[in-house]
Amino acid sequence: MRGESVYMPAGIADMTDSLLGWASQTELDLNQRLAGVEYFPQIQLRHDELERIHRFYGTFLSRQVGAGASLGDLFEMTPCLTVTTLVSRASRISDPADFFGEYIGGLGLSAEHAAVVEGLTEKLFAQAGLLVPEGIASPLELLSIHAGISNHEVAAVLTEVENGTTEYPFMFDAVLRLTPEWAQTLIGGVQELIEFATTHRTSWSDRQRESSLPAMIDEIVVAELRERPVGTADRENSVGVALRELRPRLILDAERRKVCLRLPEQRVSDDEINWRVSLEGTTRIFSTRRAWGDTSGYSEALDITVERQIRETTVTDTSNQITWVVPVVDFNDPVLVFSARGENLTDKVSLHHQEIYVLAPAEAKLEDMVTGQPVPVIEQFLVEGWNSWVCSRVDARGLSSLKVNKEVRCIDPRRRVAFHHPAELVPHVRSISGLPVHAQSLIAEFPPTLSGQDETWMLSISAFAGVGAAGEEIAEPEPLEVPADGGLFAIFDPEIYDAPWVGEYLVRLRGPRNESFRHEFAIVEDMTTEFEVASGASFRIPTTTGLSEASLRVRSGEKHFTAEPRLVTVEATDPNASFVVTTDEGDQMPLRFVPPQIAIELPLTTEPPTWRVTRTVCGPRDLDGAGELRIRTGVDVGDPKVSVRNHHGSPLRTVKMVTPDNGRTWIASMKEIAASTFVMPRGSIEFEWTDRKVDRRVSVTIAVIDKTENFTGITIEDGKLVFEELAAGRQLAAWVWPQTAPWVSAVELAVTGPELELPEVLVGAGNLIVQLHTADPFTTSVTPLSPGKAAVTVEQEGYYSAQTEEYAQLSAFFGGEVEEPPISDAVVPALWDVSHIWTEQGNTEHLPVVHAALRSSPAAALKGLSASLVPAQALPGKVISSGLAASPFTTESPATEVHRTAWIGTLQLLGALPSAFKEAEELGNRTPLLPILGQLEEVAGKNILSTLATGRDSTLDTACIDQSTVAIAGMNETQQKALLDMFFSNADIVPGPLMEDNTRLMAVFETFKKRDALREVLQTEGLIKTAVELLRAMRGTQRQLYSSARIRFDKLDGVNTDNPENMWALTPVVSLVFALSSRLHAHELIGKTRTLDRASAGWGRIADLVPDLVTGDLISAEAMVLGARNPGLVD
Repeated sequence: MRGESVYMPAGIADMTDSLLGWASQTELDLNQRLAGVEYFPQIQLRHDELERIHRFYGTFLSRQVGAGASLGDLFEMTPCLTVTTLVSRASRISDPADFFGEYIGGLGLSAEHAAVVEGLTEKLFAQAGLLVPEGIASPLELLSIHAGISNHEVAAVLTEVENGTTEYPFMFDAVLRLTPEWAQTLIGGVQELIEFATTHRTSWSDRQRESSLPAMIDEIVVAELRERPVGTADRENSVGVALRELRPRLILDAERRKVCLRLPEQRVSDDEINWRVSLEGTTRIFSTRRAWGDTSGYSEALDITVERQIRETTVTDTSNQITWVVPVVDFNDPVLVFSARGENLTDKVSLHHQEIYVLAPAEAKLEDMVTGQPVPVIEQFLVEGWNSWVCSRVDARGLSSLKVNKEVRCIDPRRRVAFHHPAELVPHVRSISGLPVHAQSLIAEFPPTLSGQDETWMLSISAFAGVGAAGEEIAEPEPLEVPADGGLFAIFDPEIYDAPWVGEYLVRLRGPRNESFRHEFAIVEDMTTEFEVASGASFRIPTTTGLSEASLRVRSGEKHFTAEPRLVTVEATDPNASFVVTTDEGDQMPLRFVPPQIAIELPLTTEPPTWRVTRTVCGPRDLDGAGELRIRTGVDVGDPKVSVRNHHGSPLRTVKMVTPDNGRTWIASMKEIAASTFVMPRGSIEFEWTDRKVDRRVSVTIAVIDKTENFTGITIEDGKLVFEELAAGRQLAAWVWPQTAPWVSAVELAVTGPELELPEVLVGAGNLIVQLHTADPFTTSVTPLSPGKAAVTVEQEGYYSAQTEEYAQLSAFFGGEVEEPPISDAVVPALWDVSHIWTEQGNTEHLPVVHAALRSSPAAALKGLSASLVPAQALPGKVISSGLAASPFTTESPATEVHRTAWIGTLQLLGALPSAFKEAEELGNRTPLLPILGQLEEVAGKNILSTLATGRDSTLDTACIDQSTVAIAGMNETQQKALLDMFFSNADIVPGPLMEDNTRLMAVFETFKKRDALREVLQTEGLIKTAVELLRAMRGTQRQLYSSARIRFDKLDGVNTDNPENMWALTPVVSLVFALSSRLHAHELIGKTRTLDRASAGWGRIADLVPDLVTGDLISAEAMVLGARNPGLVD
């Protein structure tokens, strides 16, 4: 019976239906997935996948029945689709008494068909191969078993499990009665989840975990526990707790035309939250902390621009030791989908939004598979850095599906209630938790109902008690009668009470299928304000005493309330001011007046760019001419300009500012500004604009130029920093780093006089690096990661010991107290960081000792290199210069760096193969190998499996330099560009696996772009002669690998490589020969030679110029050696 269901015979009435192919293929796929399972959830489909099937299947059935097909025949022809949609609907059941009417209506069919499916249910489940236990009293009991735990009953089931009682609701009671083992499995999974959520109360939903619950049930239980945590009373009616997104996530900033990685808000006191973010192998550290004057207790979110299309990024919250892998572009489905607010929806195959953004390669077609028509595009724009991709803003209201590439997503805006804020905020007023305040009601927009009938939804409102806390319910849940066509509802109905709505609320709308939509909202009904700034501007600017004072006069509307004080004032040194609104009935709401203030990012060569509020003092040559001045005012301004004035006040240069984001940020190139100050002894930089409120020009000094240094000398005496000739009248602070522990963050100390007391941990802690800068007490600044060019090293005995023993020993090594560094997973990244700094500074004295230590633990060294702050393009050169390239990567530990640095992760995976292969041979089955080979295919592509199977890399034949490529190098630039665009226009649009043909081709062709520099390296380092010697050595012992090493050379047939102009074309040949020789030595198949040692410097320079070529060749060489050494490694 199972095989009969996958064919679509005579019962089809409309053979032209665009969904016919989908129905046939999906029935086949489901048929295969259902084979061998007893209960439907065990096939591990998520709810959005079930929604997609339900949506398309309903349309397919409606069309076929409309064309004259028999619904009963269609159900029997597609039992797997029918069973899937039945279980999907049962999982989201609304009314158990009318389930089949609800099911048929949800498919878009008329109610008289309900009896047809009800009569076939048991037969269809048996036909699909699923368990039909004896003693079933109704089809709904069978559906209850296969739904497991429905959304309709999840609150009740959770309550019983939490309380240890067994008064389960109707559907789950049927599961327990008819299939007790299955029920106990589900109860056990719920108990595990409750225990995990209890152990990690604030972070459980963001942690990695193994769930014993099937995906569709796990989703339902997790959603309930996120909103209403363990211990919540009256789950069904409770609003629950407010949430904050703790996971880093991808967003679209449509206004600025950027894709960003958002580092979320985190609960923090006065400390920084440190993040390690790895983008394409380069790891950078970012810090976030609470804003100046913040009362919410959370750090600010930080958006990091994703500058081009990449496969993924790795983020570690080092303060809480949680790591996430954030997918970006899927090689098999290169498209990103975002909501109108920029939320990433890419991982959803069922979309519920009325408007979406679709970011895809420019040649991709966007169409509705159900209708076969193009989707309606409102506008298109390019995203910064994403070459050959286009972002389309799509009107999804009338769509049924979105097809981009091969993947098809269903669209059903009926499944989402949208909340709309009033058009205007109460300006510059916030709640204590940071919410904006409104004077009118929140509006809920209900779409047409899923059932096609009028529905009753429940509205619950609680006081907002802060993140993770449940507030007091302000009233009994109120029913909302939603018409079949949907409609708009005012959540805070102004007609209900004579008193104004005043408060910070958490709103919940619960649907008949237990849908839950929630929203945080702050309201002071009919509140109006008048805002003034003492400086005459519309925002706060620097003054001699701090920032200009600001005031806010608060007034009530027809519904009376009082404000205390009625005139709210923010003093010159304060970030904001508090006031309290009180109704005549006694309800109170504390609020904050947060006036807008200027924010300035002035690029300096002495320190990294940072936003500040006060003016900075800098030298005439400290301005970074390559940067951009950025200014934000918080309000609309007219005709902004920035001018440079000399010490007499005369303007030397005026530059007009422009905005890339509709007035949020004003920018100006620093090139002319920096040139104007270069020889000026003293002067200033001023920002001027037309204030819209008073219609007049206003200006403010944002920087003072002064050639006088902050100090002339610095020493350490009796635990104090002593400054010579400290400049008077400047507000200064010092960043202080311990030189022997560059991984330790700088300490910031206020400089109030010529002597500065050092913290105890820095006394006797070895040399200190000190950098003075202009302090800014009116913003929350983040200390730089490393010293700038203005930093001074102050000598002191000792080393930095206030850290763990391993790091203290490493500091002792850097301080010259011990001769060898420690080696462990913890300290290796820091070892790489410091050795990189030494190399950049030309300080190579200690590098041989460091490299020897790294080679003693090559697997740990490789892992640590990936976790270090060494830039991605420099990593391959480090592997070579340290000697790691010729060291064994053999390990029995799992690969850890697949996501952070893909090529290092691939080498880790290859290093794990020999022990897994040995274990597989001892066991007599391939089980130990399968997960490693699966990961290799995912990160490196199918080609690497072929290489491991044959000992030969097929990409060597296709990704190569040949006579035609060399000929292009001799053409003029216009001809070159035309030919290269034709050959490579699409090669790097979608980032692919490391060893795929396109990826390898682009890596090899990078030599064409760097041919002048490579020619110089090959000539000066004598690498051609070295490669020939290594090839000869290989020919005598490794004939198969010798043949592979010659492939690229043979492809150059007809090219005169003795001609110096063409020598660059030998780079891929040299790279592969060195890689093969190194890996052969690592596997002890050839001895270590001085020839290989002699080549390392030149090979490292090649790696710095064309890193992707060198890493690809290292992987290729390792795979070829493993394949040749281990026949049968891959089937």
